[in-house]
Amino acid sequence: MKVKVFTMVVGLAVSLGLTQTVAAQDKMNIAWGGSNPGGVMYYMVGAAGTIISEKLPQYNINQVTTGGSTENAKRIIKGELDMGIVYGAHVFMAQKPEGPFAGGAKGTMMRGVAKAYKGPTYFVTLPGSGINKLGDLAGKTVALGPPGSGTVFNCSNILRALGLLDKVKPRMMTFADAGRALGNRQIDALCQSSAPAAAVKEIAETRGAVVLPYSDAEMAQVTKTYPFYVKDTMPATTYKGVPAVDLPFLTVYWVAHERVPAKAVEEILTLVYQPEIKKQLAAGHKAWAQMEPDTKNFLALGVPMHPGAEAYYKSKGLWQQ
Repeated sequence: MKVKVFTMVVGLAVSLGLTQTVAAQDKMNIAWGGSNPGGVMYYMVGAAGTIISEKLPQYNINQVTTGGSTENAKRIIKGELDMGIVYGAHVFMAQKPEGPFAGGAKGTMMRGVAKAYKGPTYFVTLPGSGINKLGDLAGKTVALGPPGSGTVFNCSNILRALGLLDKVKPRMMTFADAGRALGNRQIDALCQSSAPAAAVKEIAETRGAVVLPYSDAEMAQVTKTYPFYVKDTMPATTYKGVPAVDLPFLTVYWVAHERVPAKAVEEILTLVYQPEIKKQLAAGHKAWAQMEPDTKNFLALGVPMHPGAEAYYKSKGLWQQ
């Protein structure tokens, strides 16, 4: 049987289509987009890719460095990625297409694999900065994430909902660069989606970090403007010295291109849901501890689950529609 698989060297923006016979001696290359170093998705894909490639030698997971959710979705649509970590909001918008996908092709080839995690969007500054609430960001230089990232999407949404988008001085920077810039006081604050994030963790442990709280009115304004955000709590154990804080959260999914064979997805899910393997994933990054089917909520976005995922969840009695 012949299948078409795509290989991609990490960091390159092009893909090479190859046709191979999948036999015992062959590997199927799967290009999986995460984010750039310092971002949650980067470490999630790195951890999962290493485990899957080791335990299932018939598959070779190529971790692709990207800007994050927005770029992952766009590159799946273009056929440059086989898998990606993508915000639920982006899965939904790509079907229209609207928002960052306006004017492009629809994301009808996206298929659900699993809920990856639910992540918050928050603003971080240093102690003694004089920035104590979100309104204090007006007139300040704020890193919003790398270009093409879901972080820029989320941070811009929050600022727009609160009437602050035109009042801050935005900077587009990688997560690692933003962390260094904040630590050196070259910027006033950074915005981050998902937690824990390596860059914020380093700041908290070396310089101290302040996560700006949302007032009840600000939270209500955000969730009213963008209903795909929900209020939840980031626990005090997330970052050193940072207390528990209520933040807007967004569900993030592991998605695949429809061309990925059902057998591959089913075999990968059979592996990663094993209790011991799930523990290894969570050790690679805490966010993997949140992985679950979440089929009903994904289907509500207007996108099917991948046939391989559907087969696995139904076989385990985990399918909800």
